[in-house]
Amino acid sequence: MNGHAETGGPPSIKDLLLLAALWMVLGFSIWFYTGALHVAPVRLFTQEILQWLLGDVIFNVIHNPDNYLYLIVQTRIEHVFPDGTTGGLGLSTNPLIYGYGLPLLFGLSMATPTGLWRKILQLIAGLVAMWLVQTWGVCWEVMKNLAFAYGPESHAVVSDAGISDVAVVLFYQVGYLIIPALAPVIIWVMFNRPYIEQLAGLVGPRRASAGD
Repeated sequence: MNGHAETGGPPSIKDLLLLAALWMVLGFSIWFYTGALHVAPVRLFTQEILQWLLGDVIFNVIHNPDNYLYLIVQTRIEHVFPDGTTGGLGLSTNPLIYGYGLPLLFGLSMATPTGLWRKILQLIAGLVAMWLVQTWGVCWEVMKNLAFAYGPESHAVVSDAGISDVAVVLFYQVGYLIIPALAPVIIWVMFNRPYIEQLAGLVGPRRASAGD
């Protein structure tokens, strides 16, 4: 008989992390193979936001026909390509690099000893949150590339919209380094606070179980 069964307490943090890691492997597989479904709403949100911020310079946002996990932001900015041809600048981006928090949340949710409906609710909340996180990441990645990667004409598009270089760098870094990792943890804590308090030894098992 293990220690937490004898005392009636929750599994240890070590047990939680081990279970979460095992569930996360399954979560990553499901997340990757259903990636096109996660990208579809991000495409719609990204198009609306970029057109609102930059106007009709943004022509369209489409799925990459060769890989549906990627998006192409089509612009009306004339660009000279390496082979000497000219045309509208298109920016390719992978929204999934900002959405890895969803399998992390899946692992934590499945490893937490709570009811099925609470697990489902927090996964739904996580799914919606990751759409927003991915949209933020993609929008500011596009802004960063326009501002710094394709010359003065594309940079002018961003600056004319009233967006400074400092803001572009700051919001891109936040969207790349901080929000994707922090969002799933915040959601997990919000849905499982009684269990976390019990795990930390702040309350007894009876009060924590009452929050389920």
